[in-house]
Amino acid sequence: ATKNDQQSKQKNITNMATILLSSTISQKEDADEDAPLPLAKLRTVISQEAYLWLEEADAKESEWKAQLAEERSNVMIDLFGSDENADNNSEGSNEKRQRHDRYETRIKEWTSSHQNSDGFGGISIGDNDDDFVNRSCFPEENYDGNHSENPKVENEHNSENGSITVKYILSEAPGGHGDAIWAASRHVANLFANVKKCRDLLSPILNQDDDDQFIRNGDVDYVQDLSRNPLIGKRVIELGAGAGIPSWSALHLGADLVVCTDQGIADRIRCLAECALRNLEDIEKRTEQSKQFGGEEFNTNNDLNCGIVKVCPYSWGTPIDPILETIQCSNSQQDKELDQVHLFDVVIAADCIYMPDFHEPLLKSIKLLIRRPNKSDHRWGMALLPFALHGNTKDENVWNIVPLAIEMGFEVEVLEGVQLTPQWKNMDMKRGFVNMLRLT
Repeated sequence: ATKNDQQSKQKNITNMATILLSSTISQKEDADEDAPLPLAKLRTVISQEAYLWLEEADAKESEWKAQLAEERSNVMIDLFGSDENADNNSEGSNEKRQRHDRYETRIKEWTSSHQNSDGFGGISIGDNDDDFVNRSCFPEENYDGNHSENPKVENEHNSENGSITVKYILSEAPGGHGDAIWAASRHVANLFANVKKCRDLLSPILNQDDDDQFIRNGDVDYVQDLSRNPLIGKRVIELGAGAGIPSWSALHLGADLVVCTDQGIADRIRCLAECALRNLEDIEKRTEQSKQFGGEEFNTNNDLNCGIVKVCPYSWGTPIDPILETIQCSNSQQDKELDQVHLFDVVIAADCIYMPDFHEPLLKSIKLLIRRPNKSDHRWGMALLPFALHGNTKDENVWNIVPLAIEMGFEVEVLEGVQLTPQWKNMDMKRGFVNMLRLT
C-alpha cells in the first residue's frame, strides 16, 4: 500500500510538472504574440519621414529608460544598502506586476454585433481602466433583435451575418483621449458592419453609384449590389483616430484605401501602425482560408480582398501633404492618381468635437479631404461626426459646429442618436449617448 501511495504521489507530481511546463510555454507564446512589432516591420504602413521620426523616438525612449533604471537602482541602494536587499524588497511588487501582466494583454479585440449597440469588448467597468468587458450593459432594441447574454453565442450568430473582429492597442502616451474606445467609435464601427444600416448611413454617396450601376448593368446587378457592404471599394480616412476602431472596421469590410490619422505623438502613431499591420494580416489569412475552402471562385466578392492601409500623424487645419506622401509611399498607380483627386469618399471624426476651439480647423481639414465633383468624376464624398456630450463645456457650444459647418459650405444632417454604454464605471450615461452629424 505504501509503495502504491508513493507511485501515485510521484505520478501526481509528474502530472503537475507537465501542466506547469505547458502553462509556462503557453504564457511565453502568448507574451511573444502580444509583444510590440519591430519598427522595421511597420515601414509598409507609414511614410519614410514618419519611420525616421519613430526611429528617433525609439532611441530617445531607450535612453530615457536606461537612465531611469540607473537612477532607480541608485535610490534602492541608498535606501537598503545593497542591490541584494533591493531585489528582495521589490520581490513582492514584481510578483504583483507579473500576476497582472499574466491576465492583461496589449492587443485587445472588439467585435461588432447586429443585436448589441456596443458590440463586444472595449468597455471598462472595473476599478482598473484595463478591466475590459466583452459585452454591453445596455442593449438597444433598434439593433435588430434581442440582446444575447452570452457573447460566444452572439458572436457565433453574427458570424453568419457579417460580424467582424478587429484588433486594437491603447496607447499609453499622454495627450488627447486616445487611451479609450469611446462610444462614438463603437457606434460608427457597428453601423459599418451592418450592411443595411451602413447603406442608410452612407446613402448620400451611394445613390450616385447605384444610379450608374443601374444604368450600366440593369435591375439584376443592381439588386445584387444591395446585399454587399457599401464600404467595398471606398476610400476612407479617420481623423483623431485614437485606437482606430472605425478604420480597422472599414478595412475588414472591403474599403480600397484606409488612412488612419492622429496627432503627432510617437507612441500613438506606432500603436496605430501596428494595429494596421495586424488587422491587414488577419484579413490576408482569412482570404487565404477562404480560397482554400472554396477555390478561386469563392473569392470573387471584393469584400474578401485586402485593401491598402496607411497610418499618418496629422494636425487638423494644416495642409494635407503628409497624408498624400504617406499614401504615395506604396508607389501604386492608384495611389499616384490620388494625387490628382486626393479626396476621400468617407471622412470619419469620432468624438472629436467636444472641444469647440478645434471645430474650425477640423472642418477645414474635412473640406480639404472630402471628395468633390470635377470634370472627369461627378461623385462627391461625405463626413461622419459621431459624438457624445462630455460636459467639459456647455452643450450648445458643441452644437455650434452645425452653423459653422453650414457657413463653410457643408450641407449638414443631424441623424438619430443612440444610447450606448459609457466608457467607464459610474460615468454619466449622457457620455454614452452618441449623436451623429453627416456632412456633404
